[in-house]
Amino acid sequence: MSELIHNPASAAYDLDKYLAFELNGASYSISISIVREIMEYIEVDKIPMAPDFIIGAINLRGLVIPVFDLSVRLNKPAQPNTNRTCIIVAECNYKAQNITVGLKVDMVTKVLDIPAHEIDQVPSIAGQFHSRFVYGLAKLTDNLMTILDITKILTLDDVQLFDDLQQHNKQLALELTLDSDPAHSYEER
Repeated sequence: MSELIHNPASAAYDLDKYLAFELNGASYSISISIVREIMEYIEVDKIPMAPDFIIGAINLRGLVIPVFDLSVRLNKPAQPNTNRTCIIVAECNYKAQNITVGLKVDMVTKVLDIPAHEIDQVPSIAGQFHSRFVYGLAKLTDNLMTILDITKILTLDDVQLFDDLQQHNKQLALELTLDSDPAHSYEER
């Protein structure tokens, strides 16, 4: 029996709008449908024992969000922060979980309209080119644009890290609530 499986992550790429940004002097893009906001780069709290491509986490309106250095995740050198460095807050569906991540990029450049027929799969070059993170290549007027698949950037270990961060955030919120509630304060003896 044949079943049609609807994958929301791949459905996002049916749309024609993409957010373009730069990493190490190269242009990349992601589907604008997963972008929640773009913010200037802020101080990121380090996470002990996190992989080198996870800079740390930020608290965005009560939600703890891990921040990836997208350059490092793509095996490129980390870039120094400038006044154009920003964090793209993206939400994606990974293994039936909605995950919100921050992606550090060198700069956001523009929103592009790229029709689906202008996007080709990445050719395999005898194992010399690692395309695991790439959704496709868009044929623009003067060059090719690499479209990244954010869900492929995540791993099961990263999802566990997100779960641990959320649990830690909930525990801290509970402790702060109990500390500020006079009914739960204890007298010193």
